[in-house]
Amino acid sequence: MNIKKITVIIAAAFLVLSSASCKKSAEIDNVSSEPVNSEVISSEVSSVEEPVDNGIRLVVTSQNKTTVNVTEPFYSFSGTSDPEEPLYINGTEIARGDGGIFTYETELKVGKNTFTFEHKGEKIVYTVNYRYVIIKEYSPSKSQSYPSGSTIVASVTARKGSTVTATLGSETISLTPQSNAEEDETEFIGYSGVFKLPSDNAQDINLGKITYKATHNGKSESFSSENIICKKSDVIVDYDTNATPNGGRYMNVGSGYIAEIIEYNAETFDGNVSNQSLKDGSVDWSKPTNNYLPKGTLDYCSTSLVNYKDSNYVTLRAGYRVYLERNDKPHTELKPVVRRYIGSLPDHNEIKAAGIENDGRHTVLTFESLWKAPFYFDILPQNYTNPSTQDFTVSNVTYNYIDITFCYATVFDGEIALPEDNPLFKSAEVICNYTDDGSAVRDYTLRLHLKKQGAFYGWDSRYNENGQLVFEFLNPKAITETTENEYGVNLSGAKILIDVGHGGKDSGAVGFGYFESNANLNLAYKIKAELEKTGATVYMTRTDDTTSSTDDKLKMIKELKPDFCVAVHHDSSVNVNANGFGAFYFNAFSKRAAEYVFSQTKSASLYNKYNLSWHYYFVCRSTVCPVVLTENGFISNKGDFSGIENEQKNIEKAKAITHGVADYFRSIQ
Repeated sequence: MNIKKITVIIAAAFLVLSSASCKKSAEIDNVSSEPVNSEVISSEVSSVEEPVDNGIRLVVTSQNKTTVNVTEPFYSFSGTSDPEEPLYINGTEIARGDGGIFTYETELKVGKNTFTFEHKGEKIVYTVNYRYVIIKEYSPSKSQSYPSGSTIVASVTARKGSTVTATLGSETISLTPQSNAEEDETEFIGYSGVFKLPSDNAQDINLGKITYKATHNGKSESFSSENIICKKSDVIVDYDTNATPNGGRYMNVGSGYIAEIIEYNAETFDGNVSNQSLKDGSVDWSKPTNNYLPKGTLDYCSTSLVNYKDSNYVTLRAGYRVYLERNDKPHTELKPVVRRYIGSLPDHNEIKAAGIENDGRHTVLTFESLWKAPFYFDILPQNYTNPSTQDFTVSNVTYNYIDITFCYATVFDGEIALPEDNPLFKSAEVICNYTDDGSAVRDYTLRLHLKKQGAFYGWDSRYNENGQLVFEFLNPKAITETTENEYGVNLSGAKILIDVGHGGKDSGAVGFGYFESNANLNLAYKIKAELEKTGATVYMTRTDDTTSSTDDKLKMIKELKPDFCVAVHHDSSVNVNANGFGAFYFNAFSKRAAEYVFSQTKSASLYNKYNLSWHYYFVCRSTVCPVVLTENGFISNKGDFSGIENEQKNIEKAKAITHGVADYFRSIQ
């Protein structure tokens, strides 16, 4: 720049700074000045002007603490920022999406990792401490007291290939890796083993701490629980073998201690805790081959407990295990499932058929019983892909009858007279089951033959106000074809429940500054609107941002008794490339419903990937009606998220799901 140009620039700057005070004087005196190069003035003025602050600040939505400790090698940040201003992380500018939304994924080094965010003159520093762990989790971990003779399952999540032990007092046991976990791609798998506590002890015993140790690639890591207390024996049970029929699924747990189901129902698990169940991890598997026992059910139980992953189970004589108390997520307090007390039960049970009726929506069977004994409920015959790895995928629906086995029933009176026009069952037979040695009646099974293979839609059980055992079987909802809506069916009279995932204090996943709970509610309202076009009566588990717990959902299904339930969720993953739609089922009779929702969504070409799978999601376990859980895109994926925040795309998603529901009802006519 030459001297003349410098002089002009200074003059231009002076004119700009003093223009406010000089303007009036110049107008009055009509003072003229030497012409100035306008291009020079313009360029130099713009370089000194301050940008207008629009008030948008950097918000890192995935972080609520500036220091976090993690055990995984990858970490991601997400949030929002001012799109007009650059965002730097550790001095490197970060690419962002529309509206300044960003996701930043990085691989951590062992130890301290520091990330400095700079935006609009502000700095935020985050520290992520990555610990290369061998032992990730272990249980029991807290101080606990157990009844005399209890079984404690020591479980550790450690790196695959580790040698893992647990020591309690003078006893050291080797923990066995879960067989199915060895095949997983994950770095960490489960290991477990059993400690049997002393029995018939006259005083409480402080057994000390459990020490867990794992060795991997020459490195070791160990942790200890808090103290384990074995309580004194307050109850002496009579192990009378005559109290437990031989054969079947029964277990001798004694005959002096009673368990009563006090919750609205109790999920059951296999009562046998064996080396194999520890190896394959099936101790706490939810399976469609188990069932729920209704409130009021009674049975003898063991005085001891089974503790697995900090959950306590009660073992029933019928061969079931049930929770002593359990979580009701997202609440943190435990809810009691059973109460236990000293007492005696009749040495057998007696069943009498008390009636059968069709109320239009359900086929209802009622039974008198001597006492409220457990039962088995089986949908047969049905094969699953690989039950030994908790894969209950149904390739083909093959079941054609329902078996209800009344435990300990040595008498069955009455007739099950099914009318010809019953929409579900064509016949019923009563089967007498004998003990293994054939010397006595063990129990009775009622077999209900379906009119058509796979034509079953849901069931529930309860004890009514008269103490009678009631089974309700969902009838297929009759519909009519119509041209009055785009779905071609009239679902008038059909009850459909939309389970709106998460909500309130449980926001679910977070992606790009958006809570999954809000995305779920937004889509659920659109599905409701579309379903109502068919004439269906539609209910929602929540209609605003309120907390809806797992029990709230299952209780609503039991009370409402819908014909169909669809759960609305959005997925998330630390892998930002994970994307797509998923339709999930648990019970075999829900597969058909999931298939139609999956097929229509795939046909609409709304996602890049599609998945139809079996899964043990809590709400899917309800037996009342077909339940389909949908994962409507990954909120953590940029491509899927663009559809999640697009209202027109959400309408298209709602239409696809509604088309699937309509197709399902057509299929069961």
